[in-house]
Amino acid sequence: MPAVQSIVDGVDVTQYVLDGSTSHMHNQPSQVTIMAPTRLAPWEPTSRLKLVLEGGALDFHGACSGIEHSGDESAPPYSKYTFTAPSAILEYRPARDGAASGDPGDFSKPGFIERNETAPQIMEEILTQSLIAGDPPDAEGPAGFTLGTFATGGASMVGMPADWPMNISEVMSMLAETGQLDMVETFIDSGGNMSQLSFYNGDYGANKTGSVWFRYAEGSSSNARACRWTFDMSEIMNKLWIYLGPRVKPKSDPQGDQHWAANITGDSTFPDLPRLPASVVLAARDASQTSYFVRMLIRIFDGDESVLLDLYKAWWLTESWLRLKPKQLISITPHRGIAPTFRCGDVIRISAGTDFAGGFDKVQRVMGYSYRWTKDGPIELGEPIGAPAGTAAVVTTADQEGV
Repeated sequence: MPAVQSIVDGVDVTQYVLDGSTSHMHNQPSQVTIMAPTRLAPWEPTSRLKLVLEGGALDFHGACSGIEHSGDESAPPYSKYTFTAPSAILEYRPARDGAASGDPGDFSKPGFIERNETAPQIMEEILTQSLIAGDPPDAEGPAGFTLGTFATGGASMVGMPADWPMNISEVMSMLAETGQLDMVETFIDSGGNMSQLSFYNGDYGANKTGSVWFRYAEGSSSNARACRWTFDMSEIMNKLWIYLGPRVKPKSDPQGDQHWAANITGDSTFPDLPRLPASVVLAARDASQTSYFVRMLIRIFDGDESVLLDLYKAWWLTESWLRLKPKQLISITPHRGIAPTFRCGDVIRISAGTDFAGGFDKVQRVMGYSYRWTKDGPIELGEPIGAPAGTAAVVTTADQEGV
């Protein structure tokens, strides 16, 4: 069996694929690009692709999202096909109340956040409602994925976004920004469904520091050919104030320009986020103000948010923590021939020798990775098709994500 078996619309087309790349990204839909001679690849915008790895593991199943045919006088025409995982459709689905609301289908001012509290449970209600079969006016129907695990016991996310309606992808991104939600898309081939979506409390992933260690500029021990280590100073912020509506309109301020129902400035009683204690964040904030001077950001949510604050308090803790010091990102491309033995969310080890800006040795969480393959070649971590040369094959978190 080849290293990567490509199956389009149920037909094995492995022998026609000249080049292929797969990109898996944390909390985002995976994407695959394959190149094939045009005369041998008459696939359509409705086509579906499965990738089966050596050993039988299904590593991707998705629908066509782009086709490009090219040709010139020097070579026969070839075609580039892009396929995207089913979760991409969440951008085109409104976030609706489910049956528990008593008014299922409402997206104008739904109450699924305060009713469910934790991030995975919020996602369960809106996804369950969206997938109702048939053609009801309060749901959109099948989407190519089924639902899997929804973790319980997470931190409270109760709160109300300012601007309804929102699509499901927007709600998911908002919850993920609090650090309390991970989406995991597992690829399947069952009953017309291409994947299964599961949601966790921001803690998904295995610790693989004992088996996955990428080393750059470390002499004979090196197993990486490129590394980029960046410090972004532009996003530093160490004084966050959040104002929450509705506006209060006393006689002295009839328009409510200066009076709000609630605010969050750092002296609140915060929810218990297991991986992000408020005491740690507040101490780090004081240190940041000493090191980088005070840098303030004011956020205003001018709706009915003040009644239920937990989501915004979690947001305050997470955004404050992530921005208290320069954002430090590590991107690395291993030597050719190395296949991925991890997935998004896993924790791995990355180090560099002292000749590389003094060196480092860090534990990092994988945010995304890409691998390449050719018709007769092995899987190897590398930049996606069409990406600029030197694009990192593995991208990890900033140090700030974990405590």
